[in-house]
Amino acid sequence: WPQLQGFLFVIILIFFSLTVFGNTTIITLARLDVRLHTPMYFFLSNLSFLDLCFTTSTVPQLLINLHGLDKTISYGGCVAQFFIFLTLGSTECLILVAMAFDRYAAVCNPLHYTTIMHPLFCRALTISCWIGGLVNSLIQTGLVMAMRLCGHQINHFFCEMPIFLKLACEDTEGTEAKMFVVRTIALACPAVLTLGSYVHIVQAILKIKSMSGRRKAFGTCGSHLAVVSLFYGSGIYTYLQPVRRYSESKGKFVALFYTIVTPMFNPLIYTLRNKDVKGALWKAMDSFNDSLGGSFILVGFSDWPQLELVLFLLISIFYSLTLFGNTTIIALSRMDIRLHTPMYFFLSHLSFLDLCYTTSTVPQLLINLHGLDKTISYGGCVAQLFISLALGSTECVLLVVMAFDRYAAVCRPLHYTIIMHPLLCQALAIASWVGGFLNSLIQTGLMMAMPLCGHELNHFFCEMPVLLKLACEDTGGTEVKMFVARAIILVFPAALILGSYAQIARAVLKIKSMAGRRKAFGTCGSHLVVVSLFYGSAIYTYLQPKGSYSKSEGKFVALFYTIVTPMLNPLIYTLRNKDVKGALW
Repeated sequence: WPQLQGFLFVIILIFFSLTVFGNTTIITLARLDVRLHTPMYFFLSNLSFLDLCFTTSTVPQLLINLHGLDKTISYGGCVAQFFIFLTLGSTECLILVAMAFDRYAAVCNPLHYTTIMHPLFCRALTISCWIGGLVNSLIQTGLVMAMRLCGHQINHFFCEMPIFLKLACEDTEGTEAKMFVVRTIALACPAVLTLGSYVHIVQAILKIKSMSGRRKAFGTCGSHLAVVSLFYGSGIYTYLQPVRRYSESKGKFVALFYTIVTPMFNPLIYTLRNKDVKGALWKAMDSFNDSLGGSFILVGFSDWPQLELVLFLLISIFYSLTLFGNTTIIALSRMDIRLHTPMYFFLSHLSFLDLCYTTSTVPQLLINLHGLDKTISYGGCVAQLFISLALGSTECVLLVVMAFDRYAAVCRPLHYTIIMHPLLCQALAIASWVGGFLNSLIQTGLMMAMPLCGHELNHFFCEMPVLLKLACEDTGGTEVKMFVARAIILVFPAALILGSYAQIARAVLKIKSMAGRRKAFGTCGSHLVVVSLFYGSAIYTYLQPKGSYSKSEGKFVALFYTIVTPMLNPLIYTLRNKDVKGALW
């Protein structure tokens, strides 16, 4: 259905974004709010983590296939996807049983609930679910790998069991019977146990005399029952029907339901039907608002009023050049066939990142420099912190990927096209974005959990070191956690890049011809300049202790990596690169 691909790409991207946001919110709330430190929310956070991984095992590949022309997947990649997907799906089947048992204990044995659902028992149940899911997946993956397959075309958007059975060269009745037994144990048995739990729960609820008590009991179980119905319904339809009756066309759309729709709905079902989660959500929003009075004052450069007009003009020019330069790089990379290579694929991602990164701070700075109103709302400040951190972290990881690309080009030139396959390039780009956003979620979550005192931020945007200065309490523990997160996203990538360039330098020095050396250094020089500019200023800001952080110096250093570096990147790549100059002319 080629006419549906553009539409499906947009819808699935929105659903995937909502799934990541919703389930991450559930996990964060379950960790931060003490009212949610109960067995029910312990299992719920595990379910949300499973849904995050479950949908991520299939959706990025689907988005790549919908967006690009290359729809291939290696045999190893297919088996890995199949194994991971089955493990997570089977684990979710068992987690839903554990959650049903938890609701049974809460409603039918309320006086003994805390004794039955002891924290150690909850952990043991969760570990058992993961082990059970892994064992089920190992058995089914082993059976599939033992079959001889004929044909290369999978009529699906990911590697799923019924499609593998359709490709078998031989009679699969024996294998199918074994798989049916395994799938029955993983699907039908948990479904029966869950239904049995709810029969007892309903019987217990009907014995409650007060209407409010009944309503509360049904409320605690209704959300879980809705999740169970959605998940098991689509799972049983796909996996417990004979292979010969399996319709590939219908199967694709049913699979969309349990891989994308259900993981997106789970957070909505639990938040809309559950007072505790809604209360924790509002508390998380309100606590930060209360400590700040609802807004910050961004001091910016008002302590140097004589500089404000000069800075306004310079930053406006730099921002315009940034927009023009990075947009040009993206346009050239798309339009010129000579630039349809891994290096320029990553470069266009870097340019897009720089566009977004500088836009997350500069418009606010220009408003503050030009006008008298220097306030920013709590929501705006948190959004700016999250977005700038996510984009900055993604750029850190992307620069490592670009270093690996240069390493492959210089040190493995004969195998370069095999190593830097388009699918690997797309996977590395997606991994960079996911890693950046995860790092930002962790640091923003830690920041929001701290009570802050004061309204005045001596900076031109909401940046982590300045917010830490406003903390009302000792931030030693939080600062250590943040330092670890920042070291992983800054120091580790920087070390990998240095290692890559050490190998590149060795390989270049072995080249006998001067022209060859010059070309090799030319392909890497521009990337190394970008790396030095970006990491130098970022490490200065983020890897020094809070006590030694200078707000005045910090503002000018921040100007460098938020405005100057994104503007210089296109210039560095065009002035030092013949391919880009050729495409431009």
